[in-house]
Amino acid sequence: MAAQRRRRKNDRRYRTYGSVAYQPEVEQEPVQTPSRRERIHGNTARRPEPARRPRITPRKRPAARPEVQVRTQSAVAPFAVVGIFSVLVCTLLLVMSMAQLAVANREIVDLRENLADLQDEGQTLQAKYELVFDLEAIEKMFLSNGTMVRAGAGQTVYLDLSAPDSVIYYDGAGEGLSAMLQRAEQYFAGLLS
Repeated sequence: MAAQRRRRKNDRRYRTYGSVAYQPEVEQEPVQTPSRRERIHGNTARRPEPARRPRITPRKRPAARPEVQVRTQSAVAPFAVVGIFSVLVCTLLLVMSMAQLAVANREIVDLRENLADLQDEGQTLQAKYELVFDLEAIEKMFLSNGTMVRAGAGQTVYLDLSAPDSVIYYDGAGEGLSAMLQRAEQYFAGLLS
């Protein structure tokens, strides 16, 4: 009995996971509760335990993979080639149309800027034009020369608007040889028309 105890003291079991030992433990027998018979008869002696057999773990079999028959590569389907070609053409057309749209948008922006500049310039030119042809100044000029006379209260004035709008102002047309030539021109122009 003493030899068994000595052997048990020196018998240390190491817990290992993999190849590293973590903590040596003294092998202890599990404590058994006394059976009913031992309690009744007062026999508390322990029975020797049968020697434990090491657990045998079954070998893991490699997973059996089903055999797959490999198809040989067949010819490329013409429908697939046509489909890929059409996708590439559509992509190319899309990129080109997006580029054209970007250029058109840029031109529209430039034209709008030019339009705004031209509208401003047109307004300034219209204002200058209106200043050049001031009707009051023209009326004062013709009234002061005596070439234009205002109609009186008893006079009737007829305005012929059948001819297109035109103004001919001759400086000194009523005198000399030039007046005679002008009248001849008007006469022949009247005969031809």
